[in-house]
Amino acid sequence: MNPIFTGLPTKLGLYMLEELLSAHEHTELYAATQSYVDRAVVIEVLRPDSPPDVAAQFQENIRRRASVSLAHVSPMLESVQTGTFSYLIQERPRGYSLASLAKQGKLLSYSEGFSLVHAVAELYATCHEKGLAAAPPSAASIYMDGTEFTFLSPVEAGVADEAHRDAQMKGLAEVLELILPPEVLGKSKLSVVVYWLKNGYGGSALEWAPLLSALATLRGKKGAGHVSAQRSDKSILHFFKKRYMKRALRAVYAHRLPLIFGALAVLAIGCAGFFFATPLSSPRQLPAVTEHDVCCSFEDRVWCVRSAPVSLGEYANFLKAYAAMNKGQQQRLHEGMPPDITEHQPMDWEKQLASARGGGKSPENTPVQGVSFWDALAYARYAGEQLAPLELVQTARKHARQKQTIEEWTSTRISEFLPYRAHVIICPAQGDSLLRSAELETRFPQRGFRTAQLVQQNNNTPKR
Repeated sequence: MNPIFTGLPTKLGLYMLEELLSAHEHTELYAATQSYVDRAVVIEVLRPDSPPDVAAQFQENIRRRASVSLAHVSPMLESVQTGTFSYLIQERPRGYSLASLAKQGKLLSYSEGFSLVHAVAELYATCHEKGLAAAPPSAASIYMDGTEFTFLSPVEAGVADEAHRDAQMKGLAEVLELILPPEVLGKSKLSVVVYWLKNGYGGSALEWAPLLSALATLRGKKGAGHVSAQRSDKSILHFFKKRYMKRALRAVYAHRLPLIFGALAVLAIGCAGFFFATPLSSPRQLPAVTEHDVCCSFEDRVWCVRSAPVSLGEYANFLKAYAAMNKGQQQRLHEGMPPDITEHQPMDWEKQLASARGGGKSPENTPVQGVSFWDALAYARYAGEQLAPLELVQTARKHARQKQTIEEWTSTRISEFLPYRAHVIICPAQGDSLLRSAELETRFPQRGFRTAQLVQQNNNTPKR
């Protein structure tokens, strides 16, 4: 598409157009200077050949922007409509646009990136509160002067809805990918923010106000500048842990005297038990490790959790058995699941089998991957066992001999806490940073599971 003005600089009314900042389907944005007063401005020009409905919308955009005042948004100066051109003039913010900085190779630091996200979130949260439709942010519409960010007005005609918000989130993600160095974008907490902006949180789009709250926690966390190269959907609980610990310590301090006396009483009873009580076996004995299982005490019961995730061979047997089941048997496996869950073939199933055989591995010793939470739960029910909870998976990983190479679904669920949906905890392929997901029907690559079996109730009677 050819620009409206092919030769720059050129005059437009009282203004000298100096540089084309950005071009869109129906409008173009120019850096300009107002004659006589030498004032720097930004001019948005409507294409002369725009259809009448687009021209009417452009005029409505002008009216909407002129009717509101937003913090850190460049003020409207005037709008002009001639026989050929219709254009809007805004005061040019101080500093340089992010598009200009990126063009010069001047990228933002980690701290500046967080400040940018915070400033954008504040602006769009305000638009949401006022019920204003707003165009997505772009590198050409955001200016930086020192540590301050200023915006060209994003207000436009229309109704503020989820579609607007989704476009705004993705627009900010694109800006961050343009203006941040790869090492900052990929190995800092800002990677978490970009993931949220693109994919939402827990299967639904984030809203701006909750994002502001999450930003404060993410940025304030010690060592937030660098993270391991894990998936960016890490559990939000990990970020709030420190806050809750501080609250707990304050509570302990407020009630220190009763706690001290209580602790002394417990210590005295414990000492008496040491001298007079009949010796009993500890409920927290070290796990017993076999080739196939790790048996341990959990919640005052004895469990045997598999020492390795469910294999391709085992899952293949499940798929064959499932195909031979009648409708009633399949429904029992699906109890409590969404009604559209009707099959359990993992992603790239044939490719997984071929890769295991072609690589000299046995399907019996290769973990199945690409399964959903519901797939894992259905298999556990078929095997007469349970999907292993987080604590048992961690115990098996610590004491079993097999090396862990995949992510693993667990049965440990976290209840909904606004604005986030309920989700399931996932053990990462490596490291200790837990993952989470509310997308229980989604099949993720490199994600498998293991099962556990209850072998003894808390009354010490073996379970049959």
